[in-house]
Amino acid sequence: MASGDNVQTGYSCDDWERHYDTDDLRWDLGEVAPPFERLWEERNISPCKAIIPGCGRGHEAVFLAERGFQITAVDYTRGAVGLLDDALVTKNLPGEVLHLNFFELDAKYNNSFDLMLEHTFFCAINPDMRQEYVTTAGRILKSGALLIGLFYETGEKDGPPFNTGKRDIEECFSEKFEIEILNKTIHSAERRQGKEWLAILKRK
Repeated sequence: MASGDNVQTGYSCDDWERHYDTDDLRWDLGEVAPPFERLWEERNISPCKAIIPGCGRGHEAVFLAERGFQITAVDYTRGAVGLLDDALVTKNLPGEVLHLNFFELDAKYNNSFDLMLEHTFFCAINPDMRQEYVTTAGRILKSGALLIGLFYETGEKDGPPFNTGKRDIEECFSEKFEIEILNKTIHSAERRQGKEWLAILKRK
């Protein structure tokens, strides 16, 4: 989970790096988010070229790689990238792991991906950067590609994690994405029950 820097609100890269240096990954579930597992059981999502922004320890990246997806995972903390690199090597799984700010992805990634899997990144970045998030997602996803995400409704004013409600999602994404599904999921981990919106968004 990593984001762009802001001196007034949110975390800097150094702040996130300290979490990895001290093994303080309180947001981490230790496994892929249960709503994603359930979705993959219920819906036929064929392996394709996928990107995971702000990948953190990379549970979602490993989940997709194990299912034959060609993954690119992005995080701007050394700690996150190192943990995911180790996990892929241990499991003998292929994947591209980029130590990079998601918003600075090179133009060679434009129109490259069929799927983007979002988990705990959108809520980690300063809300002022949400439009840039949508712009970047729109730039790197192919027309018709899916953005599948869990969006965290904390009900709190400050963050991270920053509150993300249904209206926030609709307002941010409607211009570039068709909203296929946007529902509160009942399959969240116990400590996140009632707080996660599962969205399936299709790039226009």
